[in-house]
Amino acid sequence: MYAGTEALSGGKPHTMQNRRAFLKQAAALPGGAAAVSRVTRGADEMQPFGNELPDMLLNYLANGLNTLAAEWDGKRAAIRTAAALEKRNRFVQARCIEMIHGLPARTPLKPVVVRRLERDGYRIEVVMFESQPDFRVTASLYVPTTGKGPFPGIISPCGHYPDARLHPEYQYLYLSLVRQGFAVLAYDPIGQGERRYFWNPLTNRNEIGGPVTWEHSLAGQLLLLVGEDLARYRIWDGMRSMDYLLSRPEVDPERIGCCGHSGGGTMTLFISALDERVKCVAVNEGGTDHAWPVIVRPEMVLGTGDAEQHFFPAAIYGIDFPDLHTAIAPRPLLATVEHFSRPGFKRAADEIRARYELMGVGEKFSTVEAGDPHAMTMKLRLATTDWFCRWFHNRRGPEAEPDFKLESAADMNCTAVGSLRYAGLGDSIFGRIYKKQAELPPAGRQAGVRLGEVERVLRYRRREGPLAARQLAVTQRRRYQIEKLEFLCEPGIYIPAWVFVPDERGPDRRALLYISEAGKQAEALEFGALERLTQHGNLVISVDVRGIGETRPSHPDSSGRGTFGHVNNGETAMQYMAWVMDRSLFGMRVQDVVRSVDYAFSRPDVDRAGIRAVGRGEGALWLLFAAALDRRISHSVCEGGLLSYRTLTASDRYLHDAGIFLPDALLHFDLPDVAAAVADRHLAILSPVDAMKSPVDQGAAQAAYGATARAYEAAGSAGRFVVSCGCNYGSRVDEYLRLLRG
Repeated sequence: MYAGTEALSGGKPHTMQNRRAFLKQAAALPGGAAAVSRVTRGADEMQPFGNELPDMLLNYLANGLNTLAAEWDGKRAAIRTAAALEKRNRFVQARCIEMIHGLPARTPLKPVVVRRLERDGYRIEVVMFESQPDFRVTASLYVPTTGKGPFPGIISPCGHYPDARLHPEYQYLYLSLVRQGFAVLAYDPIGQGERRYFWNPLTNRNEIGGPVTWEHSLAGQLLLLVGEDLARYRIWDGMRSMDYLLSRPEVDPERIGCCGHSGGGTMTLFISALDERVKCVAVNEGGTDHAWPVIVRPEMVLGTGDAEQHFFPAAIYGIDFPDLHTAIAPRPLLATVEHFSRPGFKRAADEIRARYELMGVGEKFSTVEAGDPHAMTMKLRLATTDWFCRWFHNRRGPEAEPDFKLESAADMNCTAVGSLRYAGLGDSIFGRIYKKQAELPPAGRQAGVRLGEVERVLRYRRREGPLAARQLAVTQRRRYQIEKLEFLCEPGIYIPAWVFVPDERGPDRRALLYISEAGKQAEALEFGALERLTQHGNLVISVDVRGIGETRPSHPDSSGRGTFGHVNNGETAMQYMAWVMDRSLFGMRVQDVVRSVDYAFSRPDVDRAGIRAVGRGEGALWLLFAAALDRRISHSVCEGGLLSYRTLTASDRYLHDAGIFLPDALLHFDLPDVAAAVADRHLAILSPVDAMKSPVDQGAAQAAYGATARAYEAAGSAGRFVVSCGCNYGSRVDEYLRLLRG
């Protein structure tokens, strides 16, 4: 995209903006005025930017989200009629379906009743059906055997318990409802109950450890790569459960309800907002709150709900949780919470209530406090039963809960082993991902990729403006010194850098840029790789892209203990914050690499003929994309990075966090296609790794990058592309020097 000393935009020579122009431009950006104010206050004292921009990345993301939230708060405030609110509700429904890539086609359910359990006043049918072809849902249908039908029907998505519909609190809810004349269909979510993938019934152990949310998010993030969403699967399972319920003659199609707890409460909210066949709703402890504004405090714990609990990019449409509640209006909605004192609940409930009142149905929204920790307590079970009795039976529900008989897994499971996977029945979610990724990227796209596609998928934004570099310290070492400095990428974001300046420069006066996932200091001590590169006469610039190294947020996160906690770590939380406003943390970091090139070119002691660069770990991918987008990068060594996105989607588990994921990427390109876009410049792929960050053998690496090699051959530069595995630490710097020569 950029060539040599050519411009950073428009093909004109690049000139740095003056201070006044920069401040004017920066103040116009989201959150810019505050950022500029902080930056200018200490500019003359050469204090670290960190003093003025504490918690830089989190505050940057929060400012973006909060700016969008404030804009949409203003638009909501302008809604003053029922007709305008109805129009907004239609907008919310349409955008949500769009954000989950639409809904699948309806296909035959192929229901099977595995067994019937006759009980006093009701029966339980253990059933299976297909929500999508060969994708089975295991469920329990509770049907009253006393009273006059057809009965109101209720579907019940489960919360995040491994045993799903067999969880005792949930069984008590279903029994309370069926005893009051409701047909209840409770079904196992993906990754729970008999639909668990990692649970081994032979050992009764989970292969990956951790909570069920890990299994959800491992699949959910892979689905994003292939242009799908776990939310889509989960919502569709609920809609197809409704289809099955409506196929039953015992059920009244005009009286369909939905209720769930915790994560099942969130799914109840999503399903009911998007499917108006649901006539009455109970959301129990399932998201009656606001996602925004985000207030960054020192004690803030970084974490996020699992993958199916998000619509990306909801913030640009102003779709927060209260908007989804409001989209249910004018249908009756009950929202419960552990304690009314829970932060955010009252504000959300007041907002929802005001919208119901605007529609003239204020009595159809109600709230209940459990007065207990997070659980589907007896009080909530009675409140839920009472709510449905009120609207479907025109009477009150029971005031007390009797002792019910819980059913055993042996009686309630559809399969003998309690696992669809181990019973060999149908596709798993990982099986479906594997089949889809095998056909991606689309045929005919393997020879390369259009840079416009890369920019769109990456959500890449080229930033200009003054770098405003601040030198903070100089450290003298043997035969070189380190300039410790910072420069601006954009308003609100600075890049810490260490510049290694040799006492005697070599003949090649191009800068060498070093980007590592471990940060700029990882190999910056004496006798480390950066010292060796410098002592060979190279000026080396080692940088921390945003959120890495020096600017990594110091907050604890909710990853927990275990191998796969990364699916809910701080990186994932920040990536989700970016995705929800149609940005990409990955794309931002690529932008930081390009701005680091700008900084290198701003130095009078650097030859502007080109930049040589080394990227390690995730840094290998940031560099690869930066090289594709910026032709000023003449030599790239990408070491220890992910081999390809298909390496991830072909696996059922992985150790790479969400920071390197790009939604919809495989609909357009894979990493070897991006590498092909670098031709005819020098590019080396060294020691790539697989989904579990294990080394890839030479044959597999060459096969993955075969199309890249052919692109280089077509460009007449076959000798400039290298794929090499097994480089050892002792020879790594020598390998860098060899590859960066010329």
